[in-house]
Amino acid sequence: MVPEILRSLSPAIREKVLAACVPLSFGPGKTVIEENSLDQDLYFLQQGQLLVRSLSRSGIEVAFRVLDAGDCFGEFAAIDGLPRSASVETITQVSLARLPRERFLALMRNEPDFAMAIAEMITKRARAMSAQLYEMATLKLADRLRLELRRLALAQGFVSGEALIYPAPTHQSLAARLATTRETVSRELSRLAHTGLITCGRQRIIITDLARLTVG
Repeated sequence: MVPEILRSLSPAIREKVLAACVPLSFGPGKTVIEENSLDQDLYFLQQGQLLVRSLSRSGIEVAFRVLDAGDCFGEFAAIDGLPRSASVETITQVSLARLPRERFLALMRNEPDFAMAIAEMITKRARAMSAQLYEMATLKLADRLRLELRRLALAQGFVSGEALIYPAPTHQSLAARLATTRETVSRELSRLAHTGLITCGRQRIIITDLARLTVG
């Protein structure tokens, strides 16, 4: 799969970037990047899913992002050369393309379109993080979960009535999206199911009435 960040580039520049990469493959449950390590390369995820997680000062593990095929990661350390701010682990079998930092920096200097694509990606992520932080500061987890389920339903084309989220994200994936723990997400989903608002099945979540999935 062509990384999303490269799709707006010309075929020549896209091939130049991919030709500078080193292919990698990992099985499920493997660590690709360790938090605080000095790995400084950029990675493109071509197949599979990855979990981005970190440990708080009190030792609590928080998963805060799931990466899907087409995503890239590692841009902060590739730019500033500082230690990794989070760990990245495989959820499934994955295929990666690793762009060594020295080649990444050369492309940033010599290919303005590539540099702009990186800048746009960082800006998009910063905006998403700002929205997430706002929700975390102003909403309870139960309300944030309701909002996330609405987003997932809308993304699949449902606007009212009953909605099907399929394939549904795992509890671990939802925890990553909401910056909380898998156990907490499981508990909140059980509460929603108990009220009859949702039904959970294998790889699916059925929302019985989108209009009832309100916040507050």
